[in-house]
Amino acid sequence: MNLKTTLLLILACLAIQSFAQKFQKSALLKGINTLPMPDTGKFVSAFFSTNEQPQIIATHLLSSQVDVSATVMMSSALGKGHIFAIGSSEYFESKLLSDQNVQHLLKNIIQSVRNHPKKLKVAVTKTADASLINALKANNAQVYIADSSKLQPNTDIYFLTNDVKDTAALKVIEKYIADGGNLVYGSPYPYIFKHRDPNKSYLNDLIKINALLSKAGIFNAYTMFTAEHPKDSLTLTKEPFYLLLKNILSELAKPSPKPTSPTEYAYGIEPTLELAFSNNADTSMLIRKIKSALSISDSLPVPTLNKPLDISTAAKKAGYQFSKYIYEKSHNKENSTDFVYPESKSFPGEVPKNASRSTELIDIAVQVGSQGLAEPYPNYFRLHSTGVYVPAGEKVSIVIDPKYKSQYLKAQIGIHNDDLRHLDQLERSGFDLTRSFELEKDTTTIFSPYGGLLYIRIPDSSSLKSISIVANGVVKAPYYKLEKNNLTEWASIKNNPAPWTELATDKIILTVPTYRIKNLENPDSLLKLWDQVMDADADLAIISRTRTHPERIVIDNQVAYGYMFTVWDKIVAPNDESCELMLNEKMLKEKGSWGHFHELGHRHQFWGLDMDEVGEVTTNLYTMYVYDKVLKKGLYNHEGMESKDEVKQKINSYLQNQPTFEKWGKEPFTALCMYIQLIEHFGWESILKANKIYRDMDPRKYYQNELSNEERIDLWFTSISKATNSDLSSFFEIWKIPLSERAKKEAKAYKTWIPDEFATYLPHTDSQ
Repeated sequence: MNLKTTLLLILACLAIQSFAQKFQKSALLKGINTLPMPDTGKFVSAFFSTNEQPQIIATHLLSSQVDVSATVMMSSALGKGHIFAIGSSEYFESKLLSDQNVQHLLKNIIQSVRNHPKKLKVAVTKTADASLINALKANNAQVYIADSSKLQPNTDIYFLTNDVKDTAALKVIEKYIADGGNLVYGSPYPYIFKHRDPNKSYLNDLIKINALLSKAGIFNAYTMFTAEHPKDSLTLTKEPFYLLLKNILSELAKPSPKPTSPTEYAYGIEPTLELAFSNNADTSMLIRKIKSALSISDSLPVPTLNKPLDISTAAKKAGYQFSKYIYEKSHNKENSTDFVYPESKSFPGEVPKNASRSTELIDIAVQVGSQGLAEPYPNYFRLHSTGVYVPAGEKVSIVIDPKYKSQYLKAQIGIHNDDLRHLDQLERSGFDLTRSFELEKDTTTIFSPYGGLLYIRIPDSSSLKSISIVANGVVKAPYYKLEKNNLTEWASIKNNPAPWTELATDKIILTVPTYRIKNLENPDSLLKLWDQVMDADADLAIISRTRTHPERIVIDNQVAYGYMFTVWDKIVAPNDESCELMLNEKMLKEKGSWGHFHELGHRHQFWGLDMDEVGEVTTNLYTMYVYDKVLKKGLYNHEGMESKDEVKQKINSYLQNQPTFEKWGKEPFTALCMYIQLIEHFGWESILKANKIYRDMDPRKYYQNELSNEERIDLWFTSISKATNSDLSSFFEIWKIPLSERAKKEAKAYKTWIPDEFATYLPHTDSQ
């Protein structure tokens, strides 16, 4: 090789190296150790990668409540050019541009692009902040305003700080970059979010420029977050693997990949893979690589009770999700009204082929509004049962009176909306099985690939008292409403062919598989018993027995959290012997159902006022109250606490083994013993009086504006002391529950009380 050839190769390598370093992390962050977040209260948007090209420049914690990072700055190549994307256009406005590190970043951007001695020609949008223009000129740049993306020849950098909705303009910018231009993009999402119309769908706010950015592997998400404190800064060190597609695939393909938390999967891996599938051709090398890494086959896995599906790793979870995505795409699910998921046959179940479809006029009594308990957000749409079923893959039409078109009504098919993909094993489809439709027209066609009971959702703020609808093409479900139906009708109702049944009162609704009610002879008597349970809970919670809306217990083949769980709009319980117990009046009266009573207790707790440690404690006051007042079985009905002596043993075991408040708070049944001592001596009246103090405070005021836990501990102490007319300072001290001096001083007006069994534990016994 001669000298000339060698020199040419060296020059070529240097040119390639220079080109490759445009908007590289090392070049952009040269001399920078920190970069600020915008001021607290001002938002930044996140980026995701859609292919393996992008590089992450900076990240930030999504929020203090969600331990997962999000990408704030990202770069990539498109053709011969490059893109540097930043999650907020505020980085090019006066406030942040006054920061020396942001100024240094701007200088590095310019230096990264500079490959000729002339002044750089830089284009900015007409809305560009004057501070940006001045800063560019200070860095020896020739700046002009690009009107409607009409870029001048030889433009080195284009600073774009707004969305581009015009398709022709997008093509101009794409060609500019592909031919070797450089785009610096500051996201307009924070501005869009600040000025959004809350009455319109967020879909109206989605930016169009993602059509261009995604070709470089960059996607700007409408995911907003803000600084945690006034001097908050970005993270410039190595990013977590779950934020970048190439790192995700590399990690998941390993025999032993890193453990992934549910939040990392939900906020990082899942959306990244979803964007990769939606932005790349099914036949592309990238999609083939993803399918191989996730072991995605052409057949759809169908989890059932008999053949559970293992999704215990992030790779298996993603493989399950995107097997379904590919199946849907190959069966044209998006454009099909008769699409049916194979797993729907096992859950929620099939309608018999010979079941008749009918047209039903359905009258619905509207039950909405708060009843003093923890309720959903104000514009929540409350479910109202109809007593009919929509078969999977069949079209049903809902006809409403024109006067209802402005009432924001919705139709919902199905009730099983829990996502189960955080679990390690699936026994039914792991996705939300419900479908929802807005009823804005005289007639609305609805359908579902799973099928399910039909509900009408009505805003919780609605002033409607009743509505009537017509449902065409539905199947009758076993639906029995106390005081509306009678036992003569039940003989026919119970044979309605839908696979799901609802037993309802104005206070509670039980949603169960239809086969569970075939031997139920007297729903009237059963539902009256459940109403007594609800009335007891209302009494203890100090709310009216007349409910503004019923509570719901929904049976599921697989429960998303624990054995049973409660959220503000439902209780979910398993389809096992506990379901049989729930529907058997005789067994309920004999044995009770601690699980169901416990979950109903969660709905009635004083969430805004109870201290942190008693979430699984005060709920059992309601459980015990039902056993005592409704079933007449006294206080002792739980395994290990079946007598007063067993409770004393549990108390002594705690007190004789280095008791602490932390231990007390971690042992719910030990903590419950404290309440039992109070009830044994002062009766339920003491708890009722203390709860009355809580109810008069209106705990809803404290859901968002929380008292500190110390304040809530003091509140419980002062309330129960007042309710019992006793100074309980020593009682609390023996239990190791910390109190403020102010609270103890407030109780000094009362006579000191401790239970007899505490005499040996009382401090300073000689002086008592």
